[in-house]
Amino acid sequence: MILIDRFILTLAASVARGKMTMTPSKKVFTFAAITVFFSVLTFGFGVPAFAQDLSDDETCLECHDDTDRAPPSNPDRPQVHNPDGGFFVEDHEMWSCTDCHSYVVELPHSDEYFEANNEVDCTECHDEAPTKK
Repeated sequence: MILIDRFILTLAASVARGKMTMTPSKKVFTFAAITVFFSVLTFGFGVPAFAQDLSDDETCLECHDDTDRAPPSNPDRPQVHNPDGGFFVEDHEMWSCTDCHSYVVELPHSDEYFEANNEVDCTECHDEAPTKK
C-alpha cells in the first residue's frame, strides 16, 4: 500500500511539472489506486466490513440465548425476564435488548464489562423505577 501511495504522489508530481504525460492505462491505474486509497481511509483500518446490529435481538441471543436470567440485584425491583428468556411483562416484548441494556455499545464485550455495567435504568422510559407490588 505504501508503494502505491508513493507511486501516486510521484506520478502526480511529475504530471504537474509537465515532465510526463499519462497514457490511458496509467490514468486507469492511478484512478484505481486513488479509489482504493480513499476507500481504505473511509472504511478504516482493521474495522469489520459489516458492523453488527446491536438493535437486533438475534445479535444478542447469539451469545446470551442460554444465559441464566437471574432476578435483579435490588429485591424491590420486579423481574422483567422469565427464566425461558421471554418477558413477564408483555409490554416489554416490543423493545430490543439494547433499549433497556443501553450500556452495551460494542461487540464483543467482556464478561467483566457486562457484570460491572449491567444495571438497567428503568427511568429512561418510566417516570419512576418500577417496584414489586
